[in-house]
Amino acid sequence: MNILVTGSAGFIGTHLVQQLGRRGHRVTGVDKRHGRPTTDLPAFQKTVDAAEPDVIVHLGANCSTSRSLTDPAHDFLHNAVGTFNVAEAARQAGGIPVIYTSTVKVNPGADGRIAPLGLSKRVGEDYLNLYADLYGLPHVILRPSTVYGPGQDGTSESGWVTWFLRALFNRRQITIHGDGTQSRDILYIDDFTRLLIDICENHTDYQRAEPYDVGGGPDNELSLLDLLHTWETDTGARPDIVHDERLPGDLQRVVTDNTAINNVRGWAPTTSALDGLRSTLAWIGEQW
Repeated sequence: MNILVTGSAGFIGTHLVQQLGRRGHRVTGVDKRHGRPTTDLPAFQKTVDAAEPDVIVHLGANCSTSRSLTDPAHDFLHNAVGTFNVAEAARQAGGIPVIYTSTVKVNPGADGRIAPLGLSKRVGEDYLNLYADLYGLPHVILRPSTVYGPGQDGTSESGWVTWFLRALFNRRQITIHGDGTQSRDILYIDDFTRLLIDICENHTDYQRAEPYDVGGGPDNELSLLDLLHTWETDTGARPDIVHDERLPGDLQRVVTDNTAINNVRGWAPTTSALDGLRSTLAWIGEQW
């Protein structure tokens, strides 16, 4: 297959491109880090037309809630406009199927608010559904929980598992926004890329208007305090912690019901939180 991946130089994109190549697929990468943003529709259209992909995996986005709060224009451009451009280019190229990674943050947080990141991602979902209704554009929408693993840089609220592991490893002070009881069902990168590849290869099986929630499931729920406690228990090192205000729109608890995605072709996460954390920590250690 010919597969075009936006955000190909990012954490998930790098893993996905590598695995697709190993399976013999031809991959065209598009990434703003390489001067090829989805925000430039004419240029992106030329890339799509030249690549002639069988499917587009749209990963490129702003993934930082804090960045969306301090620079909502940047967030809207790269999420809402970028996704609109992907949909339009796919339509102009004859209706190429689009696989879109949205976010669980489209839902209101514990304070009842939605951060700009969640709203801009929701706009992308709405445009894909509109294009399906008006033009028959095939698409699949995923709302992943926290994806983590080796190769991730991360920040304290985007890619937080890896970020905090790195901070702990380097004995840096850790700032917790809120009380640290916020939890996510963490999803290891290999499990998520395995799903993305299966959707690429069998996208007609997955196509529907409703988004799929995707996460590690109840067995892999982890709070920040859980992570810090596990570190202290395993290493005997007490983390240096300070607290700050909770971010607007922050979700208190996300535990995904994978039933809908599992019912399509049987996908389920196979990497436990403990094994995934150990693998990630081993990778961090190798960097130093």
